[in-house]
Amino acid sequence: MIYTVPPSLFKLEEDPLKAEKPKVLIIPVKQKDEKPLIEGEVKRLDEASQGIVSKAVEAGLFKAKRGETYTFPLSGKIVILVGIGEGREAEDYRRGLAKAAKQVVEKYEEVTVDLEGLGLEYSNESLIGFLLGAYTLDYFKSEKKAKLRTVYYTGEVNLDYVKPIVEGVYLARDIANAPPNDLYPERLAEKIKDLFSSLPNVDVEVFDYNTLVKEGFGGIVNVGRGSKYKPVLIKIHYKGGGRKIALVGKTLVFDAGGIQVKPGYSMTDMFADKAGGAAVAGIVWAAAKLGIQVDLYGLLAAAINTIDGESYLPSYVIKMWDGTRVDVGHTDAEGRLVIADAIAYASKEIGADVVIDLATLTGAAVVALGPLIAALFTRDKQLEEAFQQASKETGELLWPLPMADVYKPLLSKHARLGDINNVNGRWGGAIYGALFLEKFSHGKKFVHLDIAGPGIGGGEAAAIAPEYWPGKHAPGYGVRLVVSVLQRLSKI
Repeated sequence: MIYTVPPSLFKLEEDPLKAEKPKVLIIPVKQKDEKPLIEGEVKRLDEASQGIVSKAVEAGLFKAKRGETYTFPLSGKIVILVGIGEGREAEDYRRGLAKAAKQVVEKYEEVTVDLEGLGLEYSNESLIGFLLGAYTLDYFKSEKKAKLRTVYYTGEVNLDYVKPIVEGVYLARDIANAPPNDLYPERLAEKIKDLFSSLPNVDVEVFDYNTLVKEGFGGIVNVGRGSKYKPVLIKIHYKGGGRKIALVGKTLVFDAGGIQVKPGYSMTDMFADKAGGAAVAGIVWAAAKLGIQVDLYGLLAAAINTIDGESYLPSYVIKMWDGTRVDVGHTDAEGRLVIADAIAYASKEIGADVVIDLATLTGAAVVALGPLIAALFTRDKQLEEAFQQASKETGELLWPLPMADVYKPLLSKHARLGDINNVNGRWGGAIYGALFLEKFSHGKKFVHLDIAGPGIGGGEAAAIAPEYWPGKHAPGYGVRLVVSVLQRLSKI
């Protein structure tokens, strides 16, 4: 990945209690009637330990609630029991094992995760949860905290599925959380080219600033022109066959609000305004490694929105790539200008059958749905159903909001000189943003995911987020969700 490499995975063929190493053994425990289920591997462990587990349960020391842990020594090992509640959903396993990962990642170089008897689906999701919980972005620290390098496991696991998913999320997290002085647009493009060159079925093309100007990408050019780090458009093409699908990611490497500068407190997390593009990179990586049968284009519209003598101004009329003239009502509504160009390019030049964008677009979406739930906008019922089913499967939450045609006239009514305005009034900001972007899809099947809450993470989200989120860091929201959607679309 760009900064953080997931721990290596190896299947442990022998009894983990008898194996010489690792010294740490993690065992998930189900719960029934608010009591731990002592069966299978847990029962065997209890017998081998002369009833340590049973005694802990009787004493009320361990109830196997999701994420609850109980640690004890046995036969030269450190055994960590981790509760997964009733274990009815994959999310129980992901969250429980992630909690265990956070306990060991800074203490031990090697651990074993005992997944015997869970079944393939729950074993896969347990290991995914554990590895996502173990993510530690310490690349930029002078002293590295993460020690965990190797994870052994027992039981049935499909590493051909687990590894691409985890790598995709790690990649998205690395990009989203990187500081803008290290991962400015051109450097991001270099990193993407280097990384994806290892995949034989993927091509990367970068439109530099001069090309963007020449080709008329007015939205990207104007938003990014005020920074000494000029904007780029990164096109990642995974040639997997099947239907043509484009993913567009808002990749604001930093957003100061432009000439209508944000208040200082509102800038704190704006390094993660590139979370949409980060997710797109992670999705394409995972899809290519999984071999999903789609002809997939990932477009990362990367820019820095800041202040300079060349910064674009409110009242500008911008000619977009598709010829649409946009009145700039506010320079801090920059994300829609950047990705509108890419959406139009995906629709008209690439000719995608489906265009999906992921963008940390509006505070209005966070006001409506809070920091953990993305807003889903689409007119296509089949696509809406695919996203909702994928959300249930992955635990990445979303909620459909309307593409409300009643507000559509506002696009032009707010324009003074051009065709449409990039902002509306105070109300319905998330819907207006979706309608604005839809105009550039030119009739193609279109999905807009406003991930302003879960894309950035941190803040209030950190206290209530799933355990596999990385605390104060952006969580890589959307990778697992959209990969699941692509798997569904590849079969339609």
